[in-house]
Amino acid sequence: MTFKRIAHRGFSSEAPENTKVSFALAAEADFFGAECDIWKTRDGVYVVSHDGHLRRMCGEDRWIPEMTYKEVSGFPIVAGKKRDNYPVQHLIPFTEYLSVMARSQTIHPVVELKMDYTAVELREIVTFVQKYGLFDRTYFISMHLLALLRLKSLGFPEERLQYVYGAVGGNKWTPVTPELTGWLIDNRLSLDARHTLVSAESVKTLHDAGLAVNVWTVNDCGGAERLVREVGVDMVTTEYYFEI
Repeated sequence: MTFKRIAHRGFSSEAPENTKVSFALAAEADFFGAECDIWKTRDGVYVVSHDGHLRRMCGEDRWIPEMTYKEVSGFPIVAGKKRDNYPVQHLIPFTEYLSVMARSQTIHPVVELKMDYTAVELREIVTFVQKYGLFDRTYFISMHLLALLRLKSLGFPEERLQYVYGAVGGNKWTPVTPELTGWLIDNRLSLDARHTLVSAESVKTLHDAGLAVNVWTVNDCGGAERLVREVGVDMVTTEYYFEI
């Protein structure tokens, strides 16, 4: 059965999330895509991290947007799966993630915009993607609706833009509604949703409009198989690599 596996924050069951080694392992394992998250430091460097702070991964109570890149890169990563199997890892700049992705001829960068970036910032981010020859393979995902719409206005292909749903506030537990699917259809944005919030009906509605559905984070083979076969999703974001 055809579906696309997206490595969640890299191959994060085999190495600490969002690290250079986790992205390299994702490329070697033949995932369709490797998802990362980016924040901007005080001195203008885009850094790969799911969290805006360093508490969980580095054990430091510091906020990335208030730090310089030199400060951010000075703290080792102290958490994550199989951390002791690899040399000490640090948070990497977005350009280093792109460099790892560019070594593969097939893997697709999946970049979550964690901040509500301006058009100027988004143009800079897209320029980095172009520099590494990855424009035609890159997807952008975000819970920031305006950032996605700004990317569209800059000419980024709409078929590779996905709205992240189910990550914050009340929508963590609210199933995808007809109002949401209608908004996505009107704005030509695909969906990247918490896997518990999508239904076969909502997926079909989006498919009928020519839009795709990605779900996260699915870490068991049975759950992935149900979502692909019964619900009809196109992409499964996971920390593991499994066959269906």
